Amino acid sequence: VRVAMITVDHKDTAVAIGHMLGIVDETYNDALTGPQLDEMSDDDLRQAVLVNNVFARASPQNKIRIVKALQAEGQIAGMTGDGVNDAPALRAADMGVAMGKEGTDVAREAAE
Repeated sequence: VRVAMITVDHKDTAVAIGHMLGIVDETYNDALTGPQLDEMSDDDLRQAVLVNNVFARASPQNKIRIVKALQAEGQIAGMTGDGVNDAPALRAADMGVAMGKEGTDVAREAAE
């Protein structure tokens, strides 16, 4: 099981949190940003999701593309989220998990 983080946070913040979580290391040592993902072809993204664990400044569209790229590479993708912006990726994932009591109804419905 490999854990990756997709966040709307700034890249530096995301990398710092990734270090604390142990998902940024010598093998997975950087983060890609939403604008970088936007510039990638689907084939390039499929390769990028295999060598990056942190995705920062990600839009809802980026989240879906990441999930689908992982699936295209034969990975089973689980997604957690708590907001309306997470709902499309929660639905696209093999397993979507809506987070906490504060999560929106839209996220909970998409995760079901």
